[in-house]
Amino acid sequence: MHLILIIVLLILLLLLLVIIGILLDIVTGIKVRHPHLPLYKPATGMNRLRYFTDGRSLFADMAAAMAQARDHIHLSFFIFEVDHVGREWLNLLEKKAGEGVDVRLLVDTLASRSVKKYEDELTRAGVHLAFSGSVSFPFTFYLLNRRNHRKIAVIDGKTGYFGGFNVSRDYIGNKPETGSWHDNHLKVEGESVAELQRLFLADWAAAGQNAQDRGHFYPQLAKGPSDLTLMGSSGRQVEGLFAEKLSAAHQSITIGSPYFIPSRKLMNVLTDRLEHGVRLTILLPMKKDHPLVRPASYLYLRPLVEKGAQLYHFYQGFYHSKVFVIDQSLCYIGTANFDRRSFFWNDELIGFSSDHQLIQSVTGQLETEIRNSSVLVGAETIAGRSPFEKLKSVCSDWFRSFL
Repeated sequence: MHLILIIVLLILLLLLLVIIGILLDIVTGIKVRHPHLPLYKPATGMNRLRYFTDGRSLFADMAAAMAQARDHIHLSFFIFEVDHVGREWLNLLEKKAGEGVDVRLLVDTLASRSVKKYEDELTRAGVHLAFSGSVSFPFTFYLLNRRNHRKIAVIDGKTGYFGGFNVSRDYIGNKPETGSWHDNHLKVEGESVAELQRLFLADWAAAGQNAQDRGHFYPQLAKGPSDLTLMGSSGRQVEGLFAEKLSAAHQSITIGSPYFIPSRKLMNVLTDRLEHGVRLTILLPMKKDHPLVRPASYLYLRPLVEKGAQLYHFYQGFYHSKVFVIDQSLCYIGTANFDRRSFFWNDELIGFSSDHQLIQSVTGQLETEIRNSSVLVGAETIAGRSPFEKLKSVCSDWFRSFL
């Protein structure tokens, strides 16, 4: 009996030491590496914009643009699954490389592991493949949390895409567990394509790769009718930029996100806007794809709903859009979710526009999703959750810095 007790205590002690080691690795990494992460400046251009909310339509449009490429195709994705959808993408990329087009594909080394099995095949076909977010020693667990979450496509330096869609069957609604997939993405033709190109090439270089510019990466770009401000981030600037934009709201804020774990600063901003009479509407998925985020989010949603915010849960599939609209005069579209992982860890891409037509498209989609596919969640519903569910919220919030 004493021997069993000693073994149990030793196991618990070992587990405690492992946890302490992981936390020290992360904290030290933040202190040593985080201050040296790049800071970005916003870049504004005039463009022709097209807003996508359906994966099939987006993928068809991107495939058509890539099929017409004559010089280069640059793609960056966080998740790239080589299922039947990803296989079609690889076939097209290999075909274009065989035609003499420079093809570069950058994917996350952890979230896109299935691509590694096709590395030799892609190399033989002439496709340049690289992996972002490599993990090394020291600061192993810190680096595990530092992911490149950007999704960027640039074709011939003239056409660009960015937003929330990755590449897999999930994103065209072919996964039974999640059902239809609701997301958003923006097609850009005009001056801002150059900024998308710069961000891609910086990420390509950070992955240890070289891309020789033959003078074709930055062609002359015609202005379009719609403004777009783009800014990259590396876990340092999203919180401040979101706070700045949301603080300027006078009438309404509508937020759509798959996850909702705001920082204290952003909670203060949203609370302040509610107290000044601003209408706050939050749209989140009813289905969850993470065991901790949904329970933890209630700790932040409850005080906002009690102050008058309207919370809706989207039930018709999975909601993955990253968007907010302020006073019907400014909208955000990008890769950053409304959570701390996007604010403080990931490499993200932020886009803002005051274009009236784009805002109408974004607002119209949000209103349709709320009206036809969502249920209102009141303060009494949140407060009336079971003691076990409330305990899950408290325990999940212990990990809020990583959610």
